[in-house]
Amino acid sequence: MKEPNQASRVQQSWYQSMWRWHFYAGIIFAPIFIILAVTGSIYLFKPQLEDMLYRDMIFTEETGQRLPLENQMQAVTTKYPEVSVTSIGQFAEADRTTRIGVTFKEESGYVYVNPYTGEVTGKRLGAGPLGFIKTLHGELFAGKAGNLLVELAASWAIILLVTGTYLFWPRGKTGSFKRVFFPSFRQKNGARNFWKGLHGSVAVWSTIGLLVIIGSGLAWSGVAGQWINTIATKANSNYPQFAYGPDESMASKIVTKDIATDIPWATQNDVVPSSGPARPLTLSVTEVAAEAKQLGMGRPYQITLPQGETGVYTLSSLQSAPTKEATINLDQYSGTVLSNVSYADYGLLAKGITLGIGFHEGRLFGFLNQLVGLALCLGLIFIVVSSFVLWWKRRNGAGKLVAPKRASDQRVQKIVAGLIVVISLTMPLAALSVMTILVLDFLIFTRRRKGNKEAAA
Repeated sequence: MKEPNQASRVQQSWYQSMWRWHFYAGIIFAPIFIILAVTGSIYLFKPQLEDMLYRDMIFTEETGQRLPLENQMQAVTTKYPEVSVTSIGQFAEADRTTRIGVTFKEESGYVYVNPYTGEVTGKRLGAGPLGFIKTLHGELFAGKAGNLLVELAASWAIILLVTGTYLFWPRGKTGSFKRVFFPSFRQKNGARNFWKGLHGSVAVWSTIGLLVIIGSGLAWSGVAGQWINTIATKANSNYPQFAYGPDESMASKIVTKDIATDIPWATQNDVVPSSGPARPLTLSVTEVAAEAKQLGMGRPYQITLPQGETGVYTLSSLQSAPTKEATINLDQYSGTVLSNVSYADYGLLAKGITLGIGFHEGRLFGFLNQLVGLALCLGLIFIVVSSFVLWWKRRNGAGKLVAPKRASDQRVQKIVAGLIVVISLTMPLAALSVMTILVLDFLIFTRRRKGNKEAAA
C-alpha cells in the first residue's frame, strides 16, 4: 500500500503530466482555434448571408407559369455567349430564381434567371466574400499545407478536450460536480481561481458539441478525411462502390466530386457510371426534371449536365436536412437510372458522419442548430482567451511567464504519453506529431537531464 505522501506524489504527477500536454498544445494552436471559431461562426449563417448579399439576383416575383429549363439556359448563353452551362439549380420557393452554374475560361460561378420571364437577374463568378471565409476556415489561404495545419489543430483540439476534462474533473474532498457545471462568481479565492472556474465550466458545457463539430470537420481534411471516407463508404454494402454503364467493360474512373458541386459528402467519392453508346439525341433537361419528379426528388435540387459522350446527368438534392440527401445518375440518352443513392442507403458510419456534418454546418435542426453552433464557436473563443488570462496570472514571483513543471514521477509521464498516443491513433496527423514529440523528448530533453546529473556528480 502506498504511503499517503507517495500517493499524493503520484496523483500530482498525473496532473502535471496531463497539464503539460494540455498547456503546450493549447499555446501552439490557440491562434488557429480563434480563426476557425470566428470564420465558422460566420459561415454558419451562409444561407441568410447569401440571401442578403445577392438579394436582387436570388429573389423575384411569381408571375405565372415557369419557362422550360431550355429557355432559361438559352437566356444565359444569349446574354453571355462566352460562358458554358454546367448545372441548373431549382429551389422550392416560388419567389426564387433559377441558379445556372457556369464556367467562363477558368472561373466558375452562377447566373440567375427569372423562371417566369427568362430575364437574367445577375451573375457572380469566383468565390466572393463567403468563399474567402470558407477558404480561410479550411485552408488558412495556404493550400494543401494550410489544410494539413487545420487538420493537425483540429486533431489536437480533441486531445485538449480529453486532457482538459481530466484536469477539471472534481477530485478529493474539495471537489464538487456543482462547481464543474456552475462556477462560483465570487472572487474570494482569487482572480485566477475565478477565471479557472469559468474556463473549465465553459469547456465542460461545450465539450460534446465541440467534439461533434471537430470530428465531423475532419471528414473534409486531407489525410483523416480520405481515411474516414474510405472506411465509412467501404463499410456499406447497400449500394455499389463501382457503378457501370450498360456493361462492366464501360467502368468509369470518375468520381462524383470531379463532375458536380453541392453534393453530399457520403457520395463525393462514388464512381460515376457511364452513359451507353452515343446516339443522335440526348435527353433534354426538362425531361430530366420530369424524371427527377418521378423518382421522388423534389425541389430544391440540382441537375449537373453530362460531360462528353459517356457523361451522365447527375441529380443531387439541395435539401438542408441531411436525412433527405440523394444523388442520382441518369444515362444521358435513355434516361436509365444508373445509380440512385439516398441517405437510407448509407452505412451506419456514413449516416453518423452525415448527421455530424449537418450539425457542423447548422443544417441538422434549422435555425436553432445555427444558434447552437454560434454558441459553441463563442465558447471556443472564450476558452482560448481565458487560457491566456490564466497563463498571464500564473506568472512567478519575478513576473515571468512560466510553463507547468515536468512531473517528478517518470513512470507516470510514460503512462500519460502512452495514453496520448492511444487517443491520437484515430487521427493520423495527431499520431505522427505525438510520436515526433516523444522522439524529440527522448533525444534532447532526456539526454540533457542525464548530462546535468553527471555534471552535478
